Amino acid sequence: MLNDGHGGVSHLLRRGESELKLGVDITDGNSSLSYAMTLGRRDGSFVIEHESLHQGDEVLFVRDGDAIVGSPSVVPQLAPRTYRLMKWPLLVAMSGAIPLATRMSNALASIEVHVPFATQARWFGPGMVPERNMRVDNIVQSTGRVDRGGANLPNVVHALRNRPDWPDTLEAIKLLIDDDITDVTTPASASGGNIGIAISYRTSGSIPAFALSDGTLALLALIAIARLDGGDTPRSLLVLDEPDLHLHPGAIAQVVALLEQCGEHQPVVIATHSDCLLDSLSEPARATVLCELDDHRRLRLRRPDRTQLDRWLTEYRGLGHLRSEGYDRLVFPLPRTAEKA
Repeated sequence: MLNDGHGGVSHLLRRGESELKLGVDITDGNSSLSYAMTLGRRDGSFVIEHESLHQGDEVLFVRDGDAIVGSPSVVPQLAPRTYRLMKWPLLVAMSGAIPLATRMSNALASIEVHVPFATQARWFGPGMVPERNMRVDNIVQSTGRVDRGGANLPNVVHALRNRPDWPDTLEAIKLLIDDDITDVTTPASASGGNIGIAISYRTSGSIPAFALSDGTLALLALIAIARLDGGDTPRSLLVLDEPDLHLHPGAIAQVVALLEQCGEHQPVVIATHSDCLLDSLSEPARATVLCELDDHRRLRLRRPDRTQLDRWLTEYRGLGHLRSEGYDRLVFPLPRTAEKA
């Protein structure tokens, strides 16, 4: 996955850096957990150089290279598990033995990430279509999530159809895709054991997945993501990379509203270049972070100035309109250190 999916270590490191730092904070409103990991580059791969887990100000454990220290409640659990540390993070080794480590491990495992959906049609030819994409039948399996790329969409629709709130899901499908839709079914293949997707229209009959537009399939997957929450292990974070791809501009605002509803139950992160999507945000000052490279090709994150943004939005339809007109730098102030440079 590191090499095939991401291009290797060099593609994940910032320019000029030799290590990758990762961290996450979670809270239930009463207490907070903080986990951090530093990965170093060695022989074309990553090794764990540092790792720590804190509950508030209390240090539960710290791993620095081969040295490990922990709180009195954790130390007795360390010795029998150190043999696993050469390959696995200490957090994984301690999961199941320490409730707080288990809680953090479950939160990380429940992060749901969606890259652009694999909607390519078969006529693109071999090598151009993933082995399993949204147009391909599925072996019947239960599921509580949409796979990356949407490869399990028939099973997802099948799961949604068997839920008591299917009529509400169908209404959302009609609202976002086409009010001419009467049903979405999962017909069995002639060979048996597999199911596909077909959308029934009042005026044009049933259309199978291979004949549906990219936008229709993408919208169906986004609705499914919003309606599913992971089943027995509800997701802790939802991440979508350019969910506006393949969509008609008129549908983007409705998708944003759908994802903002998801944000009421778990954090939602969206990466986008779409001005239309930015225009559709209900609270752009609170929800937006500008990611860009500085003069040294290092990543810089900036939030908008709420006062400036509110003033400009009296004349423009949204943050995307401002950006398209070249005024984004007026509402995303540079850090003072960058201004002096």
